[in-house]
Amino acid sequence: MKKIGFLFLLVPCWAWAQVKGTVVSETTRQPVPFASVFINNSTIGTTTDENGRFSLSRLTAGKHELVVSVLGFEKLATVITVPMEQPLNIRLREKSTALDQVTVKAFDKDGWETWGSLFIESFIGTTANAGRTDLKNPKDLRFRHNKQDNTLEVFAVAPLKIQNKSLGYNMEYHLELFRIDFNSHTNLYAGYPFFKENKKISKRNIKNREETYDASLLKFMRSLYYNTVQADGYSIRKMVELPNLEKQRIKALRDKYTIKEQDASGRLISVSGPAYPQEIYTADSLSYFRKILGQPDSKFSLYKDTIPTRQLVLTDVAGTKKLYFRDFLYVVNTLHKEDPRYISYKNEKRVPAPQTSFLRMLDDISIEIEPNGNYFPPLNLFSGDYWGWSNKIADLLPLDYKPRSSTP
Repeated sequence: MKKIGFLFLLVPCWAWAQVKGTVVSETTRQPVPFASVFINNSTIGTTTDENGRFSLSRLTAGKHELVVSVLGFEKLATVITVPMEQPLNIRLREKSTALDQVTVKAFDKDGWETWGSLFIESFIGTTANAGRTDLKNPKDLRFRHNKQDNTLEVFAVAPLKIQNKSLGYNMEYHLELFRIDFNSHTNLYAGYPFFKENKKISKRNIKNREETYDASLLKFMRSLYYNTVQADGYSIRKMVELPNLEKQRIKALRDKYTIKEQDASGRLISVSGPAYPQEIYTADSLSYFRKILGQPDSKFSLYKDTIPTRQLVLTDVAGTKKLYFRDFLYVVNTLHKEDPRYISYKNEKRVPAPQTSFLRMLDDISIEIEPNGNYFPPLNLFSGDYWGWSNKIADLLPLDYKPRSSTP
């Protein structure tokens, strides 16, 4: 008798569910018509009818962030768990304009002219997709440069309208936070994107989506959930940050010999120096000090062995999968090379290497991963290097995106 072999492929499987509800005013309990109701970072959305009712379909089982927005009311974002037994009853607070009138006074007069290019580079990105992505309403942006702490904040008085011709999406982005820290060279932004797929999707759009997905953090999170990290070509190692002890020693010497005086408020301020004793520190010593002080405050050390998924993702008794790690994760996408634009962005001259990124948890709490690649809390995971460059708005894919390779 001939034996029959079976090959089982582990692929994401989506089972659809539906969510219904009503949106009312918290004050009057009257229905709120024509409110925008959508699942954060997805193509799933609708508007309430004249009675404040709505219905969302095509939801996968698990947690989703539901966003409700309408003029005159405060935006509401809440996490829901699907499937749901009862319809939602959502109450919106009426928006107060008093605070808005206070904050507007501090905005830069020529904000877009001064900071617009930097905002587009930091928010939209500099990838090939970014070159075909347009912000349609830049006049709805407000800029505030804080010279004291050397930061830039950007606010939006209306949802940002973004057209991505490369991926075939129109996006409505509700910007909640945008901040650049020029001292630490970090950029943090957060908001609620809602995707609307173009009526006509070209073969080029589909190809661009596939290539974008292969380089995305979204794919990596799904790989963690389904334990396909190795099959998807990821190599994960631990990376730790070590302080530059020699620089700390030299800085202590510099502070020791710096002449300081008290100002009118009693604070010590530097007035001259450092005045190193010439009988102790020669010209060679001072040259060495300058060299060490020009070094970074810390350096990174990479572990040799890779980390298996079972050490990073644990499943609790309820079946929830949670990601937890200390220090940094150094992730190499061995199947895909860097875009030459990334090398140019870093001002380096070399041939493209495998895409290399790092992840860091900002708070010491685990991150819950959903089957669609979503994770909570989202602001607890910081990405850098290649993902920090390639996963901006122009390269963002909705959570309900399904690549052809994973469709059952």
